[in-house]
Amino acid sequence: MYPVCTGRLPNISMNLTALRAARYPDRSADEERLASPDGRSTDDAEQVEDYAGRMRSFVVNCHEGGLGFTVRAEEEGCDGVGYEFAAYSETSPYSALGRVRQKMHRGLATRHVTGSPGAYRMLHDRLSGRITSDGQGGLLLIVDGIALALEDLASMLGSHEGWGFELQIVDGLE
Repeated sequence: MYPVCTGRLPNISMNLTALRAARYPDRSADEERLASPDGRSTDDAEQVEDYAGRMRSFVVNCHEGGLGFTVRAEEEGCDGVGYEFAAYSETSPYSALGRVRQKMHRGLATRHVTGSPGAYRMLHDRLSGRITSDGQGGLLLIVDGIALALEDLASMLGSHEGWGFELQIVDGLE
């Protein structure tokens, strides 16, 4: 179970914006907000390069619980179907932020699947991703920021018929 927000915590995104503003004093707050239709600064999003050299944007959220801090980074504009990373720290939101950034860079550096819907193939003998709901009572596996139905997984595993496998479910905060 994830900690729930029980109090006010300095917004990490706002702190990142303040640090960048100190580094680039010529940029006005209005210039920062012009790049986004919702008025948020583009600096509120973390930019990370993926395995193909594309920049992906992540919205970073921090929640304070009774026992520590949870930091989550969700890929912007994907409505829960893109990449998502999380970390927990008992002592500092910045420690959790550092771990999330490490996970983001490591997770985006490796490509696990290739192909198109209905014809995905594994590039390695290992898949890494997360389990989520499809919103209609079914499950989706998010691998490389791509939503895979269980039928897609079955199709990929079909080419390994006769082989052994290990299934390991891990806590997303670790």
